[in-house]
Amino acid sequence: MDIQQQSQLKILVIGDSCDDIYHYGECARISQEAPVPVLKHFKSEVYGGMARNVYENLASLGNHVDILTNVEKITKERFVDTRTMHHLLRFDTGESQEISTVNSKAIDDINFSDYSSIVISDYCKGFLDKDAIVKILSYCEDFNLPVFVDTKRKDMSCYSSCIIKVNQFEYEDISSHPINSEIIVTSGKSGASWNGEEFPAHKSQIDSLSISISDAIRGTNVCGAGDTFLSGLVTEYLISKDMRKSIEFANMCASKAVEKFGTYVVSMDDVI
Repeated sequence: MDIQQQSQLKILVIGDSCDDIYHYGECARISQEAPVPVLKHFKSEVYGGMARNVYENLASLGNHVDILTNVEKITKERFVDTRTMHHLLRFDTGESQEISTVNSKAIDDINFSDYSSIVISDYCKGFLDKDAIVKILSYCEDFNLPVFVDTKRKDMSCYSSCIIKVNQFEYEDISSHPINSEIIVTSGKSGASWNGEEFPAHKSQIDSLSISISDAIRGTNVCGAGDTFLSGLVTEYLISKDMRKSIEFANMCASKAVEKFGTYVVSMDDVI
């Protein structure tokens, strides 16, 4: 990778964000009130999730990054027994409230000429509607900016002329495909596919996911791996413009993320 060329790139991430919160403690007994484990809490850690996880990974990989995201707070809290690293419970808040859609003026105020690419992390929590997406893509077309997308939408028709990353389940659930778009499909330990070509996962990714599949309770190490894959894909593609090389680099980044417990931000030190 040409680090000097990368230093000249600037990326804008747009999309829904949350806080990923991990509460760690020790389970040494079962409650007398009900047959449930009692977690004796001793620390909590907070990480940026969803679009903010993409932002953090892109920045950690050496890019200059800005973010446009929701102000309303969404949290995903996980409770973990440190003796076994079993994931006991996930408690989500904030998604039942109405998330303010990015307004038209905020999009108009973006200086698109400042950026080398736009990355849309669309978790469908309410920050992006179709009108906003169409307007963003119209600006990107005017400034000839590549657009990378990760979305949970079943109707992807609004994402024309984009580079789209989805997982296998999301791909099978698409009700309307976009036109003139590249679609990369990730499949966990099977790696990724693009244009009928398969890209095997990195060995450490296969090993880690095999462990999590055999123990579903402990399988939290896949958290954020898709965001990490997207960040690696964007980072390499903006330099090389080589999709195959970019997918291979993205697989390597994802493999480093799943080696770690919970949300993990990959750096260049992890992959060089």
